[in-house]
Amino acid sequence: MEVLFIYPSSGRLEVASKKFLSTGAHLPPLGILYLGKMLELNGHSVEVIDCNAEGVRKEKIKNAVHSADAVGLTLYSEPRELKNSIMISKLINDIDSHIPIIIGGPHATLYPKSSLVNHNADICVQGAGELAINLIIEALDGRRDFSTIPNIYYRRGKNINHTKSKDEMGDLDEIPFPARHLVDKYEYGHLLGRKVAKGKLTSIISSRGCPFKCRFCNLHSHLPYYKVRSVENIEAEIKQIVNEGYSTLVFVDDNFLNQSKKVEKIMDFIIEQKYDLHIWIQGARVDSANRRLYEKMRDANVEFISYGIESGNQDVLDFYNKKITLSKIKYAVNLSSEMGFFVHSTFILGAPIETEKHLLTTINFAKSLPLDFVTFYPFGYTYKSPIWEDAVKEGKIKPDEGSVLADSKRGLGNFTLEELKMYTMKAHKKFLMNPILWMRTLYKAIVEQDFRFVDLGLRMIFGK
Repeated sequence: MEVLFIYPSSGRLEVASKKFLSTGAHLPPLGILYLGKMLELNGHSVEVIDCNAEGVRKEKIKNAVHSADAVGLTLYSEPRELKNSIMISKLINDIDSHIPIIIGGPHATLYPKSSLVNHNADICVQGAGELAINLIIEALDGRRDFSTIPNIYYRRGKNINHTKSKDEMGDLDEIPFPARHLVDKYEYGHLLGRKVAKGKLTSIISSRGCPFKCRFCNLHSHLPYYKVRSVENIEAEIKQIVNEGYSTLVFVDDNFLNQSKKVEKIMDFIIEQKYDLHIWIQGARVDSANRRLYEKMRDANVEFISYGIESGNQDVLDFYNKKITLSKIKYAVNLSSEMGFFVHSTFILGAPIETEKHLLTTINFAKSLPLDFVTFYPFGYTYKSPIWEDAVKEGKIKPDEGSVLADSKRGLGNFTLEELKMYTMKAHKKFLMNPILWMRTLYKAIVEQDFRFVDLGLRMIFGK
């Protein structure tokens, strides 16, 4: 069969109220590439359209749909992304109302029935798609019944049926490496619309899930397990990636540095093989920082690391169950800066217990650290996170309402949503207007003759 996958990202980042920046082709849609490999190994043809990389090109989608036997969409819960995926599913149905639409991803796992209805789709996969995709194609081809496929919702006439749930994902080493060639037509490595990665970029994941349970996070509701690939399996994929001509490699684990001995072995492998790779670490915790590990990361050519710091207040970190301290944050960020990494962090403003003093403390704390780039977000009650569950029990959020941004008008926190967006804009402005940041950034740029990240700061300020 001919299977078309569409990654329906909006490709836009809201940095302040009604102020958007184009993200550009940042990272390849790794989940889709895993599914593509599973299908190719069973003799099917696969095409991928990444809307994050090229926008929604209706004529291209129309031509691809006409050539396909089935279409797959990955769904995310962020309102703007969800609106985009619904729009694309409507476009597909307008082009060919008979073509089967398969949906999956975090949002589909959390909201299977409503996702099926809202996207007018035919099959919804809950959980890991690698286990189901070939079985679904067999059913579409008439070689099995949908009722035999676990973890799916599907239409039969006017009814929506649900098959039994089944424990998923055994040994991650048994999953074939992603079919990266499916997105060779795109040039990844953009941040805020500018290419900052050196050479050809791809991503890799060495584990799935996270062993920690931050109270604002809903990861465990759609990815309840934590599994790690073997070092040997990861090394084999890195070798393949290098042989395919990639220059920048991004680790996109939710918590890549959790097992420091594993990471040390991976970095040793890269160093010993003398691979000319630029390494980005997309997800890291500050309590993983230690000098021995970070020196190996530096020697393996790690150039970017991103932390989820979230707050500059210890009582808020404790409320979140982050299990980190302000001193660990300072140590990790300072060590990262010493190693020459470009250091990014996320911060959240508006937790239920926060006052204005908390917000200002977080903004000033971010400014005081040798961070190169930050992203501030208004606090959100993400669907099925522990804090969301508390709000439902208190009657502040309806069980079927989904994710909700903090808003004192609803008893969700101490600030209105408008006030939080104002503080978010203020936080970005205060951070970016810090002369110490620009002195540090310009010094690095001049010494290394590399002005990529100077341009990023200017884009954040001027929105261009």
